[in-house]
Amino acid sequence: MTVREIALRMLDQYETEGKYVNLLLSSHIADPLNPKERAALTALLYTVVEHKLTYDYYVGSVAKRATADIDPHTLNILRLGACQIIDMESIPDFAAVNETVGLASGKGERSFVNAVLRRISALKASGELPMPDRRKNPARYLSVRYSFPLWMVKHFISLLGEDAAERLLRCYNENEYTDLTVNTLRISREELIERLRTSGVDAEASPLSPSTVRIDGACDVRRLEGFAEGLFFVQDTASALSQLALAPTPGDRIADLCSAPGGKSFLCAILSADEGEIYSMDIHESKLSLIRSGAERLGLSSIRVSEADARVRREELTGSLDRVICDCPCSGLGVLGKKSDMRYRSPEGMEELPELQLEILDAASAYPKEGGYILYSTCTLNPSENEEVVRRFLDTHPSFHPSDFLLGELRSEGGMLTLYPHIHQTDGFFIAKLVRGVGAEREED
Repeated sequence: MTVREIALRMLDQYETEGKYVNLLLSSHIADPLNPKERAALTALLYTVVEHKLTYDYYVGSVAKRATADIDPHTLNILRLGACQIIDMESIPDFAAVNETVGLASGKGERSFVNAVLRRISALKASGELPMPDRRKNPARYLSVRYSFPLWMVKHFISLLGEDAAERLLRCYNENEYTDLTVNTLRISREELIERLRTSGVDAEASPLSPSTVRIDGACDVRRLEGFAEGLFFVQDTASALSQLALAPTPGDRIADLCSAPGGKSFLCAILSADEGEIYSMDIHESKLSLIRSGAERLGLSSIRVSEADARVRREELTGSLDRVICDCPCSGLGVLGKKSDMRYRSPEGMEELPELQLEILDAASAYPKEGGYILYSTCTLNPSENEEVVRRFLDTHPSFHPSDFLLGELRSEGGMLTLYPHIHQTDGFFIAKLVRGVGAEREED
């Protein structure tokens, strides 16, 4: 099969079976492809998924019918063609049209695909591709322009305002990078940057996190210089900052209650000089191997891995821990730039997440000793899962108080800090630090 044929087959599976793009790309369907073809498949598939709503608007406008009325398989053919015409500059339009038409079967389908794609190509050439009227319906315009569902766009507008919401959506579509957290027990950040640059990788020090190195674009980290030696692991700057806010020290006893794939536990071990005890727990037994293998590669011996439901209290940990990490399951509205599949999720079920998050925090409240901390974090931009959850927790747990923290020039307010992709160039991320005990409300700067 050709790259386009495989892409079409994967798109059909993505739409009908709900499979994630990364899992489709790692399936055996793509085994016959050489590295160049595989790279082309990856770029094509991710671009189609990321801009699906935009392509659908073009198709519907040109075909003068709702995309729901177009056969799903035919619609996927049209999405592939629109993607090549609009966003694949290396492919001439005539070739994109002709090769895509070849995916259609039957005279009627081929004629329809040919007519729609040729019209889209002509509109692109004249700069007249259709868009909703922004003045009449700004949310609808932003939804189509940046390919995010309408409910999500309305959420971001209500949270940030129209202009900032657009900057956020643009950032999700355009910013592509890979963050590495340095294993400073084995190498300094400066030394790792030098090794990466010597190997031909353009790496830079993060201006926000002293533990982070940033590489422009996506990459296979397993092929990077120093991976096998355990010199780093993948972790967004925002997540690294949350552990820096927690500030582990040697000898600390720490629980990471929702730990997979392990990055938070790894950085805690590194910051505490691998001289404490870190209980890395996760409800998904299948993910625990990621934590074990990661800790082994990084040479970290302080991590204890176990399967556990974060909502259920473990009596043996009661009142005995210095720090507890609750990086809770959330709606993921802060990582839409890295997980294109997530942008098309339904809002249904989101209202249940704060109750789950509160359950986890309630169980975690039993673990810190007097003067111990809870670090609550999410990778979402949704106040009902962030600030509101913290306020509700504090209302019912009077022994806990906000603990302010300083991260370079970033200062929390009331023990809480939100990081925004379009402002901080990180994942969208929420951090709250709470301390147990009266009189310990504020962390010293």
